Amino acid sequence: MSTTYLLIMAVIAAICIFFARKKSSDAASIKETTMSPSERVIQVYDMDEAKLNDTIEKITRNYAEKEEEHPTVVIQQDGIIRLTFTPETDYISFCYWVNYLVYCDEEKQKRYTVYGWYPFGELEINGERQPFSNQTVMLYVDKNDTQYDNISFVTPDGSHYLQPFAIFNNLKPIVGGSESYRHSPNPETQETQ
Repeated sequence: MSTTYLLIMAVIAAICIFFARKKSSDAASIKETTMSPSERVIQVYDMDEAKLNDTIEKITRNYAEKEEEHPTVVIQQDGIIRLTFTPETDYISFCYWVNYLVYCDEEKQKRYTVYGWYPFGELEINGERQPFSNQTVMLYVDKNDTQYDNISFVTPDGSHYLQPFAIFNNLKPIVGGSESYRHSPNPETQETQ
């Protein structure tokens, strides 16, 4: 199969999953019992401003239903574009943003370099408190990802997790990952690391 076909199918699958998640959000066992008051940040390293603006417009027009799922500030400095989201932006919506930004260019078959920092509040999975509660994790798409619908994240202590989108109840720890933890570019979240 061609890479273009796989990318198109992955985007379609992500869109379908996004809407399914919206309709059955209570099916997920991931529950933040408290939300961090810190902003969420995404940095895009190799995308031009025109492509970013087009991508943001597509996401907000077609997929982001609530205002808190839209970036509130977009800043470009030294070749890095920084998107800031409100503290009300939930984890799964933030994961979709990171994934979509990585794979947004089907025509050129380019995979963009994108990292996100999500400050968790108190987090439970199946009623069990998670060790990364009250920590800011760094989200990324693993360099070896071939499914196009996963997000990985690394905690400040170097623990890696995989978040597939295909089914709920599926966050799992993994051994290693392609990225090392980097501190958030948002000074507000530094104290939670």
